[in-house]
Amino acid sequence: MDFSQLMNTPRPYTALAEWSACVMYILMLRRRRKGIALAVSFLGMFGLFFLLHLIAGILPLYLWFPGMAAAILLIFFCIFISCEVSPYDALFLCVRAFVLAEFAASMQWQLYVWWALRVQRENRIFSLVIMVVTYLCVFAWYYCLEKEHISKDEGMEVERKELLGAASIGLGAFLMSNISFVMPNTPFSSAAGSLLYVRTLVDFGGLIMLFAQQNRRKELRVRSENHAMNVVLQRQYDQYRMAIDNMELLRREFHDLKHYMIAIRAESDPQKKEQYLLEMEKAIVTQEAMADTGNQVLDVVLTTKSTYCTQNKITFTCMADGKLISFLHVKDICSIFGNALDNAIECVSQFEDPEKRLITLSVSKKNNFLMIQCENYSENRLVMADSKLPSTTKSNKLYHGYGLKSIQAAAQKYGGTMTVSFMDHWFTLKVLIPVPSKALD
Repeated sequence: MDFSQLMNTPRPYTALAEWSACVMYILMLRRRRKGIALAVSFLGMFGLFFLLHLIAGILPLYLWFPGMAAAILLIFFCIFISCEVSPYDALFLCVRAFVLAEFAASMQWQLYVWWALRVQRENRIFSLVIMVVTYLCVFAWYYCLEKEHISKDEGMEVERKELLGAASIGLGAFLMSNISFVMPNTPFSSAAGSLLYVRTLVDFGGLIMLFAQQNRRKELRVRSENHAMNVVLQRQYDQYRMAIDNMELLRREFHDLKHYMIAIRAESDPQKKEQYLLEMEKAIVTQEAMADTGNQVLDVVLTTKSTYCTQNKITFTCMADGKLISFLHVKDICSIFGNALDNAIECVSQFEDPEKRLITLSVSKKNNFLMIQCENYSENRLVMADSKLPSTTKSNKLYHGYGLKSIQAAAQKYGGTMTVSFMDHWFTLKVLIPVPSKALD
């Protein structure tokens, strides 16, 4: 038995590992093809990987590194053309897929060589069995770990620093694990007897580092989301405080309305008199927009939004019993109603036709549940993300959509739920919150 020949992982095994890693990531992402077309593309990819390694196996040793670079480019190409991802995202996943494939190929071959040396014989069928079992375990294990970090709808939004970090980890792991095959006499080369072990260990270390980087990305993203949601909540609360001051000023102005009437009667200049009348008319329109639901906080929020709608030719219809939300905290009221109406106003404001600028809001009680329902006309089809929330239509998906998340968080705080739906050009947001027993009394 030639020990030196056992050090080289068979090329078909490596091709299968790279193909499997590539397919694993493609299955996690939003794909361009489905069904039979996807299956055919997978078969084509396998043929390309197999052909590439077949050619690389007959090339001189000094072309080994260019051959592996070609394999990396093939992984990137397959992910990029198969999925709806940006080039940065595809490169980031390409690095992870390549290191995973290197680890799986090294692990399965180390296990087989260990067995072959112990029994002092080779068995091609047994090597296939070890390969299949090892690949199934490794790829299934890593699929479960990676799936929670990758969203099909929102994308990964990988930044340049993150891509460079992943590329550095991948390149370092690849060079340190394979340098002994190409240049066995360097200070970093391992002895022949430990070559496979060192390669597997370095590849595993690279895989762990990449996974730690992914965990760090997720942690920073959650922190950023929480900060953004707090900013949204604070903004709604600040708007509420400003609206209170504006309403107090408006009430004082109406208290002095009789003095305005005296001034208008005494004014002899027709133009100034007309100007005074226009100002009074605007004030009256604003007064008509003032809500009286029985909850002061809700009144302020609704008055502010209703005034904006009136000024921008948006038809806003509201039927709300403010007494039902007395158990909600001030900031939660601002968050739920402020964000719901802001989203609705933003949606209908894009229509030039005033007849399409329609918003309705209702607050009622149903079977000991507080039901808040906000509807608005929309022509955008609803696309749900993995988080059960609509995918934002903004270009930078990581920094938008926190209004709905803030509403959802406020509802869950009281044991409630938030749902969204779209039917017949109407977007509906519904919040259900159980009413506490004290509030029912």
